[in-house]
Amino acid sequence: MGPVKWVMSTARENYGKMIIGMLLSVLCVGFNIISPIVYARIIDDVIEGGQAEKLLPLCAIAIACAILFVIFTYASQFLLELGSQNTERDLRKQLYAKLQIMDQNYYGANRTGDLMMKLTGDLDWVRHFTIFLIPQTITNLLTFFATLIVFLIFNWKLALMAMIFTPFTVLMTVKVRRNMRPAHNRVRESVSQLNTLVQENISGNRVVKAFVREDYELERFEEKNRAFRDASINTTRTWQRYAPILDGFSNCLTVVLLLFGGIFCINGSMTLGTLSLFLSMAWGLNRPMNMFGTVINDYQRFLASAEKIMTIYYAKPDIENPEHPYVPKEPKGEIEFRHVEYKYPSGKAPVLMDINLKAKPGQTIGIMGPTGCGKSTLVSLIPRFMDTSRGSVLIDGVDVRKYDLHALHSIVGMSMQDVFLFSETIDANISYGNPDLAEERVIECATDADADSFIRRMPDGYETIIGERGVGLSGGQKQRIALARALAYDTPILILDDTTSAVDMDTEAYIQERLRARKKKATTLIVAQRISSVKDADCIYILENGRVSEYGTHEELLKKRGYYYSVYCLQNGITEEGGAN
Repeated sequence: MGPVKWVMSTARENYGKMIIGMLLSVLCVGFNIISPIVYARIIDDVIEGGQAEKLLPLCAIAIACAILFVIFTYASQFLLELGSQNTERDLRKQLYAKLQIMDQNYYGANRTGDLMMKLTGDLDWVRHFTIFLIPQTITNLLTFFATLIVFLIFNWKLALMAMIFTPFTVLMTVKVRRNMRPAHNRVRESVSQLNTLVQENISGNRVVKAFVREDYELERFEEKNRAFRDASINTTRTWQRYAPILDGFSNCLTVVLLLFGGIFCINGSMTLGTLSLFLSMAWGLNRPMNMFGTVINDYQRFLASAEKIMTIYYAKPDIENPEHPYVPKEPKGEIEFRHVEYKYPSGKAPVLMDINLKAKPGQTIGIMGPTGCGKSTLVSLIPRFMDTSRGSVLIDGVDVRKYDLHALHSIVGMSMQDVFLFSETIDANISYGNPDLAEERVIECATDADADSFIRRMPDGYETIIGERGVGLSGGQKQRIALARALAYDTPILILDDTTSAVDMDTEAYIQERLRARKKKATTLIVAQRISSVKDADCIYILENGRVSEYGTHEELLKKRGYYYSVYCLQNGITEEGGAN
C-alpha cells in the first residue's frame, strides 16, 4: 500500500468532516470566480452601458459572495483542522500501541531518537498532508480549470495566450519532484540522528561528566548539528533553483494579459470589462502555478515522513501470540528448561547450550556464573522476551510459546539488572504493575525490600516524585524500590536479576530474611554474583561458557570444589587449601 492510500485508510473515521470541509472549499472557489464576473458586468453594463438599474443587484451579489466566502472559509478550515488533528491523534495512538507489542530485537535495531521523530515530526507532515496538500491540490485544480473555462467563454484567443507558460510549469514541476524527495530524505535522517544523540546524551549525562567528556560530546553534537544544517540548506538551495522561475512565470502572465488584452481592447474585439475580468482572475492561473511547486515540494516531504512511519505501522514483532493462546486459570509457578539453546539473531555461536533446569512451585533457585555467561539471557527466556533457538521453556508443564503473552507476563514478576524508574511518585512506581494496590500493601512490599525507612525520610514520603531513571536516588535505593515493585506485582514466579548488587551485606541479609518470611511463597529465581544472595536457595545452578557446569545446594557445591567453591573462598577470604587469609 502506498503512503497516500495508507493515510486515507487511517483517516476513515474523519472522512465526514474532511469531505464537508473540502466541499466548502470548492464552494469558496465558486465565490471567487463569480465575483470578478460581477465586476466585469458592472464595468461593461453599468459604467460603459449606462444600465444604472443593474448596479445595486450586482453589488448585492458581490457582497453576498464576499460574506459567504468568509463564512465558508472559516467553516472549511475548522473542519479540515479538526479532521486532521483527529487523524494525527488516532494514528499516533495506533503507532504507540504497536510499539508496546514490539520485542527487544526491534528496540535493539532502532534508535530511540528515530522512533520519537516518527511519532512527532513525521506525523505532523501526515497531518499537513490531510489539512493542506489534499485541499490545496483539489481547490487549485478546480480554480485553474474553472478560470480557464471562464477565459475561453469570454475570449478564447486571450485564454490561449494565458496558457503559454503552462507547459513550462509542468516540466519544471517534474524536475522539482525528482530532486526534492532525496533532499527531504537527507534532512529527515539528519534530524533523526541529532535527536538520538541528544536523547543519549541527556540519559547518559552522569557518564559524560564522570569521564570529563563534555567537550567531546559538544564536538559530536556540532557534527550532527552541522549535518542537519547542511541538509536543510541543500534542500532550500534545491527548492530555490525552481521557485523563482515558477514565480517568474506567474508575473509574466500578467504582462501577457495586459499586452494582448490591451491590443484586443484597442481594436475593439474585447471590452474593458472583459479585460478587467482577465486581470482580476489572473490569480486563478497564477496561484495554482505558484502553489503547484509548493504542493509538490511539501508532497515529497510528506512521502519521506510517511514511509518512515509505515515502517512502524507494518512492523511485526518476532515474538507474537500463538494462534490459539493458552491462558492458565490457576498458575502454580513450576519452571522447567529442557535442552534449551539460545543464539542471538546477529550472533554466530550460541549463548546458551543444552540447559536443563527445574524449579518446583515455591522453590528458590540460584543462578551464578562469570560475567557474560548468559545468566540474564536465561531468565529472559521465561517471560518470552526472546525465544529459544532449540529446546523449550515450560511453566506448569506448558511451553511458554503456547501462552497468551499478556497472561504469561502477568504471572512473572521481575526486578531487572538495569533498574528503570518512572518520573512519578514512589508510590506509583511501586504499585506500577497493580495500580489499585492498597497503601498498606505498598508499605509492606517496601518494608520487605528494606525501602520503607529511607522513603519515609524523603520530603513527601511515598508521594515524593523521583526523576527519570530514578535520578535523586542512590543505586541501592533504586534497586530496593524496583524490588518492592516486583514484590507488589504478586506473581507466582519472581525473577530477581542481580537485584541486591548495590546494597550492603546487612541490607541484603535483611531482604533475604524478609523474602523467606513472606506468606505467599513465589517460585523465585535469583541471578547473583554474591554467594550470600543464593546460599539458602533450594538449588544453585552454575553457568560457565553457556552451559550448566554444576548444580546443587550450597553444601553440595562446596564439596564439589568447582567454580562455586572458588567464588566462596574468594568472597570469604579463604585460601582453597582451607586457611583464612
